[in-house]
Amino acid sequence: MLLESMPEGDTLLVIWFKMQILAGKCNAGGYLLLNGECPYSDEMLATVFRRPLNTVRLAISAFLKFMMVEVIDGAYFLPEWEKHQNVSGLEKIREQTRKRVARCRAKSKDVTLHVTQGNATETEPDLESEKQQRCIRLLLVKTPFEILDKTELEGLLSLHGFERVVQAADVAAETWRREQEEIRNPGGYLNTVCASLVVPSWYLSPEERKNRALAAEERRLIAIRAEEEKKAIADRVTNAKEDLWSTLSEVDRDGFRIAAKASINVGLHVPAVAVTAIAKSMAWEKRSQMSNIGSLHRPVNMDDTMCNQ
Repeated sequence: MLLESMPEGDTLLVIWFKMQILAGKCNAGGYLLLNGECPYSDEMLATVFRRPLNTVRLAISAFLKFMMVEVIDGAYFLPEWEKHQNVSGLEKIREQTRKRVARCRAKSKDVTLHVTQGNATETEPDLESEKQQRCIRLLLVKTPFEILDKTELEGLLSLHGFERVVQAADVAAETWRREQEEIRNPGGYLNTVCASLVVPSWYLSPEERKNRALAAEERRLIAIRAEEEKKAIADRVTNAKEDLWSTLSEVDRDGFRIAAKASINVGLHVPAVAVTAIAKSMAWEKRSQMSNIGSLHRPVNMDDTMCNQ
């Protein structure tokens, strides 16, 4: 109910459901991990959920506030995820997967008896390389570097190593998003960044960017709440003025209208509606003054009002 009452509440609910579904697909006990290793960043979630990045960050800010989501070791975690899942069923799936992998490995041993030792050890490195490439590609989404093919990424990983390529890819992507300059040879450009890896002074790591975005979103939400509270107070005062005005006799109302006209500069034409509004404010101020001196139940005295004028 709280999420639904917030700005873009329906979208926040959709993202929450999508996040739970993703946690189920990850099957990592509530952690959002790509292939069980790489934590999903805000940019990655925006791509997977097909939602604007700012909307995803707004949703995550709300989830963190309501403790529906936590950040543990740099990864998003759904603390009460198991309450919404068939945990025993998921454990059964994991067990079946382990058995299936064991059977496949057993079969592969029979096959690899007839191949060289070098060929027999190629499978796991290839899988690891694919995981690393997927993690890098998610950093390069919607940039000129996303056109890099498998061979180019494999070459970069072989030359520079995963950690260096990941940081270089993020630096290159953020630099392009900041400057939007034309890049004719994305592969060569990224290779140069990997080789030199000069981190700009303005660069922020994905974790720092996420924290700043969350802080900015929290400030925005605080400002929205403050504005809403201010409007609510103004509405209550307006309603109270109307209620007070409705309790006055027509004689008292005319007296306040006369006082309102007297407060307006001579020669200035003011519509009757505006005069009545001023008169209502005067009646409210008079009642407030009386309340301050402990005379809340004392009726509005037109003689006093006129004397003050």
